[in-house]
Amino acid sequence: MSARKRKSMGGASASPVKDDGGESSSPTSWTPPTEKEFMALKRYKSFLLPPSNSYAVGQFVWMDHEQKRSKHPINNSTSHPPPSKKARTSLLALDEFGHPPPGALDAEEPSPGPLARIHEEDDHNQYWNDGYWIGKIIEIRARDTSFVWMKIRWMCRTITECKETGIKTGLPRSKAGPKEIFMLGPEMDGLQPVGAVEGPAPVVVFDERNPMQAPFARSKIFLRSEGRTPTEEEAIAIHNKRTAGNVEPSSKKKARASEPGPSKHLFPLRKSTCYCGDPYRPPTDREEPMALCAHRGCLKWFHLGCLDWKNTYRREATPSLVEDVVSSGVQLMSLLPEYGLTTPAETIPFDMDPADLDFDPIEESYGIKKEKRDTPKKKNQNQNHSRNNSNAGAGAGAANTASVDDRGAVPEISKEGLEKNKVADSHLPNNVLRVAEYPIVRGTSDTGIVGNARYILRARQIVLQNRKIRRAKKVDVEEVDRIEKMIREWMDIWEVKAEVKKEDGVKEDEGEVEGREVTWLCPNCRRAI
Repeated sequence: MSARKRKSMGGASASPVKDDGGESSSPTSWTPPTEKEFMALKRYKSFLLPPSNSYAVGQFVWMDHEQKRSKHPINNSTSHPPPSKKARTSLLALDEFGHPPPGALDAEEPSPGPLARIHEEDDHNQYWNDGYWIGKIIEIRARDTSFVWMKIRWMCRTITECKETGIKTGLPRSKAGPKEIFMLGPEMDGLQPVGAVEGPAPVVVFDERNPMQAPFARSKIFLRSEGRTPTEEEAIAIHNKRTAGNVEPSSKKKARASEPGPSKHLFPLRKSTCYCGDPYRPPTDREEPMALCAHRGCLKWFHLGCLDWKNTYRREATPSLVEDVVSSGVQLMSLLPEYGLTTPAETIPFDMDPADLDFDPIEESYGIKKEKRDTPKKKNQNQNHSRNNSNAGAGAGAANTASVDDRGAVPEISKEGLEKNKVADSHLPNNVLRVAEYPIVRGTSDTGIVGNARYILRARQIVLQNRKIRRAKKVDVEEVDRIEKMIREWMDIWEVKAEVKKEDGVKEDEGEVEGREVTWLCPNCRRAI
């Protein structure tokens, strides 16, 4: 990558913007400095290109070169159309587990929801189709506007290109999307003149552990991994993982165990949290959805297939399990300064575990009474997650013979507490109550790459805030109005149809809307998902 030739762009000019705001002007030189000469230059935060385009440190940019691809039509192979539509198994529909309700296969297909439409947007970009390179500005240094240079961190657009740059391990079996890119490590950084910049590149840095990130289309250029040289400890761990179980006496053919070497490894910006170790695969033709355990101190994603595997974590929904779901995750709403479908969310540093976020306990924020429970003895501390274990359950409807106790770490809610919640909930629309019970899911055509956390957690927030208001000795009318406003806003954003009410606030379709039938216990914290 560092040996690539850049197209000469004589006559371009640049104005470095100093830390103190100063500028100067003259033609840009194209003789590259040495690393030592570059470090001796004055450092800047940004620079200007004609007519008045500003580029700053940390920004992704399109870079020109001599070997650009020939132009492709809009429907080229890098812009795949959405998969053909089948009977919808939306997690936003009545069945939150992906199973259509009776008669849905014969019914007319409903129009896609907001997340589905965002997911299917066609983000055509001519720079991408023409094969321009993508780089991230790491550092800007200049003597004056005749000598302005930047340190660029390169992006690979294909798995083949990753291999060509020395990345040998950690590569995915296939790209997760038509426009997923892979960032190279700092050892591959290169110096480039600012005149090689063609424009800003709309790259989304996907944080797989931040469920509140704004949703984006599958056709967006996104980044979630870095190919770099491992540290000594990382190299040993990678080597041990690759060679584990390679030599077996009964094997006819033994795998070659390579020694740790200087080859690069593709590291995810966030490690996978599912117990299977497999990474998240954003939705393509084959969906592999994941559900989030939104409880404080956990915030881990698990594949639905892993949660359902052998019935180890699958549980018949009880009132206490459902209540544990409804009361989880609302603290994440504090990451949204302004609520909306695509409003920006606060970022979580990649060197920080999201489980360590300092949120106020939900019991204090919403006046929830802490329920106590006697923790039963665990039948088996050593869980065997291998899918090859012969001691499998008999299926989805079989009796649960898991080694985890039936209730996990879920507190048992008293009958009195459930009755109080029911009275308070009677003031809310059924669709709010229903959605609040849904699991937070990502990885389907209806939930998109980021997932439906904004949709689910707002409903939970409405439910918990309403309960807090209704439990007070005197109901605050202004607070009730605020709840009503939140409900209208939520329904408008997510295009939820209003329910028709009869006298005494009874909903016409109340008998048709059933509660959740299945939940899961989190493999990590053993609370309800």
